[in-house]
Amino acid sequence: MIPSTFAYAAPETLHDAMSILAANADETKIMAGGQSLIPLLKLRLAGPAVVMDISRLADLRGIEETPSGFRIGALVTHERLINDGAVTRRWSIVEDAGEDLADPLVRNLGTFGGSLAHADPAGDWPAVALATDVVVHVQSLRGAREIPIEDFFTYLFTADLADDEILTHVDLPKPAPGTVTAYVKIAHPASGYAVAAAGVRLTIDAGGTCRAARVALTGVATTPLRAAEAERALEGAVIDDAAVRRAVECAADGIDVMGDTYAPVDYRRHLIGVVTGRAIQRALGRRP
Repeated sequence: MIPSTFAYAAPETLHDAMSILAANADETKIMAGGQSLIPLLKLRLAGPAVVMDISRLADLRGIEETPSGFRIGALVTHERLINDGAVTRRWSIVEDAGEDLADPLVRNLGTFGGSLAHADPAGDWPAVALATDVVVHVQSLRGAREIPIEDFFTYLFTADLADDEILTHVDLPKPAPGTVTAYVKIAHPASGYAVAAAGVRLTIDAGGTCRAARVALTGVATTPLRAAEAERALEGAVIDDAAVRRAVECAADGIDVMGDTYAPVDYRRHLIGVVTGRAIQRALGRRP
């Protein structure tokens, strides 16, 4: 299909971009890499009056190491992020997610920030972001906001972004000593999206006790989310086979699991335990 008619804007500064949004907030769609928006336009599932291309905003393209972690610009592509050695040396989960992330075209044009803003319930980066406790930074002419990632995804394809706000960057903290991470996905054979996937972060002390745990899921509900019961089963426990088994058994507890013709609810609920267990074991295999 052919998209409906729209005006095209390509600002070269963040201030100009925010000004365009302030003037046309409810009629404008932001395009970063375009890998999610363009198909929606072609199918006429989106029909904005204005498409604002922010790809010229060079200030949003960087990855900067800071004393507390990394500042990842919204326009950093998937390919650049998963090949940034400084990031992946500290966060193996980022490299894991890149193993089966889309095709070469999407990897080189799609952006990390765009993926988070799109809030796809089966996207890979939202689970990685939840597992690593990133903080999302958004900005408008009204000011700037910092949003903890656990508050960012609000519903199906919906994030805590006002119509006049732009996601500018994400703060990725450095992991605490003793932290190991991993990501495991069971992908749909046609789309490659997650039927179920888990991102895990475990901080384990010298005695083998888990001092902090994150288990983040994607592909299983209307939003990416954390498996709270699995985290509770792991935190404070000595990480042995019994602890892993308890986490797997309760990983789906309290989650309103969604089903479809490919993966009915009971099957997807089972897969939550499968990917949680595999991700925990993969992370534990990285302990020194």
